[in-house]
Amino acid sequence: MRRLIDEGHELTLVSQGRSLEVLRRELGEQVEEFIEVADFPILSGSSPAEVMGRAMVYWPSFVKNIVEGHQKIKKIGEKSSFDLTISDGRYDGFLSDVPSFFISHQMRIMNPLRFGLMEKGSEVFNEYFFQFFSGVIVPDFGDEDNLSGDLGHNLVRIDKSKLHYVGVLSDFSSRRLKKEIDYLISVTGPEPMRSVLENKLLSQAGELKGTVAVTLGKSESVEVAEQEGIKVYSFLSAKQREELLNRSKMVISRSGYSTILDLAVIGSKALFLPTPGQVEQEYLGQYHNSRGTFYSVAQDEVDLCSDVDLAKKCSGIKRRCDVKASVDRVFDVIFS
Repeated sequence: MRRLIDEGHELTLVSQGRSLEVLRRELGEQVEEFIEVADFPILSGSSPAEVMGRAMVYWPSFVKNIVEGHQKIKKIGEKSSFDLTISDGRYDGFLSDVPSFFISHQMRIMNPLRFGLMEKGSEVFNEYFFQFFSGVIVPDFGDEDNLSGDLGHNLVRIDKSKLHYVGVLSDFSSRRLKKEIDYLISVTGPEPMRSVLENKLLSQAGELKGTVAVTLGKSESVEVAEQEGIKVYSFLSAKQREELLNRSKMVISRSGYSTILDLAVIGSKALFLPTPGQVEQEYLGQYHNSRGTFYSVAQDEVDLCSDVDLAKKCSGIKRRCDVKASVDRVFDVIFS
């Protein structure tokens, strides 16, 4: 988005809730118009059985939401003359009369019981919707030394010629700053699990030895508070988050893929706490555990004092990540 703006393109951004508010704060008057269209709720549950049970009800309504969302985006397209659309993981974000591109690392949608047939079925689902897009941009590497594992690789059904592995995309860059923060705790994600994580980590953070900073991801507030020697930020801009990440020795956060991309660029080590029942995060935590890049532990089992020691033994991502080169590849795809 920043590169498009820098090159003089006019942007209309479609999002919702806190995400839309963050985009408004970051890009403001540089964007032509901000429009709120509801996204799809993330499927989660307290156990694998609960997730699978909800999925049986969820998928029909999920497809219905895609159809309804597309109708809204189609009406937006009818009012304006767009040259192309770029959809960050929204299946409804395409227009039939202009080139449309889909960005995602999830070529395969995992299920908590790892039923191979269902995961292959999710490839069929993606294969169907990808036909409405001119290309699929994957923010990962196409070789074995990748960041998303089976989410974006080892595919059976999807036509690989439509996939464009561009490398790491992140709004952050690595900076030579003094590492004076021992632990940066980042609390993110949908409610109510976001608040559950906040309460759990704040109750243990005082036991950590060293300097601790906490970010809460609450875009409705910019408060900074001090709790028992721990600095707590309600909300930070992208530049402020970048600075804190570069000043931190260890990050404690969810195992969301965008977080992994940011950590790859900064070069930080991390302790991951996947959102319970959010299968993608649980898989990414397990995947990076097995590779020895990051340490992951279940939210209900976290013991910060001992788990951070295990996380320090992991390597972090050592591969060179050039975001500018990745964005160049994206532009080669969308403007070719």
